[in-house]
Amino acid sequence: MKKGVEKYFGMCYTILVTVYFKGDVDILDRKQLSDGIFFSRITDGRFKTNRISVTFYNEFSADRRSDYAILPYILTDSCRRYPNLTRLTEKYSDLYGASVSDNLGCSFDRRSMTFTISSIDDRYTLDGERLEEECCELLLDCILDPVLEDGAFPAESVEIMKQELVDAIESVKGDPRSYAAQQGAMAAFEGEPCGLPVNGTVEQARAITKQSAFEAYSSLLRTSHIEIFCSGCSDFSVSERVFARRLGKLTRGDICTLSPTPTPLKSDVCRKTEKFGTQQAILRMYFKAPQLTDRYAGAVLSMILGGMTTSRFFTNIREKQSLCYYCSSFSNRFKKTITVYSGVDPANIAKTEHAVMSEFMNVCMRGVTDEELEHAKLELAESARAVYDSPSALSAWYSSQITDPVILTPEQYAEGAQQVTAEQVMKAARIYALDTVFTLSPEEVE
Repeated sequence: MKKGVEKYFGMCYTILVTVYFKGDVDILDRKQLSDGIFFSRITDGRFKTNRISVTFYNEFSADRRSDYAILPYILTDSCRRYPNLTRLTEKYSDLYGASVSDNLGCSFDRRSMTFTISSIDDRYTLDGERLEEECCELLLDCILDPVLEDGAFPAESVEIMKQELVDAIESVKGDPRSYAAQQGAMAAFEGEPCGLPVNGTVEQARAITKQSAFEAYSSLLRTSHIEIFCSGCSDFSVSERVFARRLGKLTRGDICTLSPTPTPLKSDVCRKTEKFGTQQAILRMYFKAPQLTDRYAGAVLSMILGGMTTSRFFTNIREKQSLCYYCSSFSNRFKKTITVYSGVDPANIAKTEHAVMSEFMNVCMRGVTDEELEHAKLELAESARAVYDSPSALSAWYSSQITDPVILTPEQYAEGAQQVTAEQVMKAARIYALDTVFTLSPEEVE
């Protein structure tokens, strides 16, 4: 064991914050297990299940995307103890139908790779089986103890997973909305990690070798910032011990830091159009506000514009003017953006863009009504309450705040949103500026 790890092994430091909840939910307890490895638990006595996830955050390199993207395919397919998917699936059945899932994305300007296992809690087993411990061990077996051949992943396995990755990359082109979102992000966030498809390109995927994939895997374990989130009815003391023991043995160095930054505003509006084999056009507009500091006002603004069924985009653009099939928006508080997306008849693309800009300008000049403000606050409060609906929602809520100086409960967030005034919303709208317009239009339209 390396000295840099040795001084942390077996030791835990409570860090950042302990957040107390209402009702049956106990506490969010966040600890540092070892260098760059953090453990968080959320105990909610209303659930009968537990969800345990491990997320690896690492640097996002444009040319090595596929080498990393293939790893979830390989690592969730087998491990040394269960060397094929059939054996692994049988083990899931033994664990009362436990299941493992993975997710690859971009968070905090870093690649995020999450492995999750879910199962019922120990107290609900028939013969007192220790499911929590077994599930943690199995999840870590998949992550830390894969099937290897001559110091790398088996060539045959890599070839099979390469094709699955290629299929996943190419499948995006079969879904107009997904393809428009991908291409729009590439235009809006050019040069930033969130502007690059996490799976890489078909060419990159086909160039993967067993050595390049294993090198990416070794780097993932060595350099990633690792976040473990456990949510459910357990107190997760067993999970903490298992993760501290097994992850504490990793050799670590050059650990990735998380530092989300607002996306810069382009000097001129970027406009890109791409032809696609569909009858409907898709319009995506990206507004950026790098200087925005009011977290709550930005969320309320996005809700009023296009985040609810009574939004301005839905009421005025879709219903009253009949310019589009749908028109909605969502905000990203880290990148400080509002993204508007709309399905339109090709003849109405310019009119819809103009209508969106008019609604933005109307808020800038005239503000919002008391009714709009109240509806938006109610929507945000309902969304906050929905966090308690599932262990996965609880994990998602708190894991999204790991870089914040203060971690908020859903109640605290809803209370903050409740204090937003119409003047704050108007000021926020004036900070946003149109940055990128991406249009996916039918091929026959000139």
